[in-house]
Amino acid sequence: MDILNQLSSQKGDKTEISNKLVAEKCIANQRILAEIVVGLVGKDKKLQYAEDILPLLHNKETKTRWEAVHTLSFIADKIPDIIYSAMPVLQSLLEKDKSTIVRDYTIDTIANYANVSTETSEKAYEILKFALELWGEKHAKQVFKGFNYLLNNCPDCKDEIYLLVQPYLSANKKIVATEEKKIVKRIEK
Repeated sequence: MDILNQLSSQKGDKTEISNKLVAEKCIANQRILAEIVVGLVGKDKKLQYAEDILPLLHNKETKTRWEAVHTLSFIADKIPDIIYSAMPVLQSLLEKDKSTIVRDYTIDTIANYANVSTETSEKAYEILKFALELWGEKHAKQVFKGFNYLLNNCPDCKDEIYLLVQPYLSANKKIVATEEKKIVKRIEK
């Protein structure tokens, strides 16, 4: 169970660094995932009782939800069918979850899913637009990451993406304005 002790929640780490290191270890050695599954069905309150990651998205503990969706964001490109099946839950998190970090990682998950193929881009596009409409500048950085992936896989979307990002040129958040400029520059090439 050593791998579970390396997660952010176990180490008291409020950043994503610990979780990224765990994800990298899991990618390098998929046998580690078996240890995580054993831990998920264990009695650790922070991980709750679960057989896999998706049920954790419904957990009442914010930390559990954000770690679950954060994990999904790292592996979304490797499990597109599972992400697609979870889209209603992900959209619900976008709409209703009170945690900014849960919503950030939910959008990251959808953005990374969009990066897989033309088909996944098309499926993710509506949700990314919805997130931008619903939350505006608050989550625009994550949405723009997804839009960049869409430009790779769905060039027919570029005119609409151009119109969607235009209002953010003068965003209050400097990072949002910077990302907007990158997308516009890329589209105008």
